[in-house]
Amino acid sequence: MDKNRWLYLTGALLYVDFTALVILGLLLKFAIPTGPRAGGSPPSFLGVTRHSWADIHGTLGILFVALVVIHIALNWTWVVNSSKRYFQDKWAQALLILSAVWVPVLFVGWIASRF
Repeated sequence: MDKNRWLYLTGALLYVDFTALVILGLLLKFAIPTGPRAGGSPPSFLGVTRHSWADIHGTLGILFVALVVIHIALNWTWVVNSSKRYFQDKWAQALLILSAVWVPVLFVGWIASRF
């Protein structure tokens, strides 16, 4: 398969995955019940427990990150050329600073999600 087909496939999968993440996140927040129900059975939605929906949501999130990495790798030439255009001689430092800032943001988000 050529690069354009890979880009199309990756973009389509990113769209479907992100849409599923948003819908499932909204369902988890607003529609799927929390806490135990009468008789001690776990809360469920469409016959699937809330815990299982959260597992699916987490798996979709991991898939999304993997697809983003693939998408960036497929577009790396564009990233470098755009960085050179905007930052001239300091393009490599700009990408390094962006990475150095973005990784702690992700880490803080991960820590915050644990509480």
